[in-house]
Amino acid sequence: MIWQYGNYEFNCDLQPPTLHKFSEWKTKFFKLKNVDKYNVWLASGFRENWKSLDIDIVLTNKPIYSELQKLMLDAIKLGVEENIFVDICWWDKKPLDYTKSKKTEKVSKIVVGNKIIQDGRMITDWTFSKEIYPNLYQFSKVYPTQKQMKRIYKNQPVLLEV
Repeated sequence: MIWQYGNYEFNCDLQPPTLHKFSEWKTKFFKLKNVDKYNVWLASGFRENWKSLDIDIVLTNKPIYSELQKLMLDAIKLGVEENIFVDICWWDKKPLDYTKSKKTEKVSKIVVGNKIIQDGRMITDWTFSKEIYPNLYQFSKVYPTQKQMKRIYKNQPVLLEV
């Protein structure tokens, strides 16, 4: 399966993440340069033990675009090495806790790449976003999404540590 995440292209048959693969990814990720400058949050479906195709990681703290772009791309590449999809982004606030409230909030979000393509089919479209650094895009989005509104969350996002 050919994937394109921004300008990064890879051929991989990604599998649903497992705790073991996530653990392997996390160990490697926390060894990356500049990871210590960010808070690293695990959120959403994988945290809830739902059948999920990805692991959602949210970075917070003041972004340094050149470092952030490399860190997020390296996180995705490490996921590919483990045959899992790591959906990583930066937010201007810590991830929202849907166990307490589903009040909508506007979030400023930064992603690496403005689209995700799987075998020629666009599965994520951020082409409306503003390029703030090569292959780094920013936009605002309201959370929770309609899909998140329909779900029952039992776990808060968790701040990951080494």
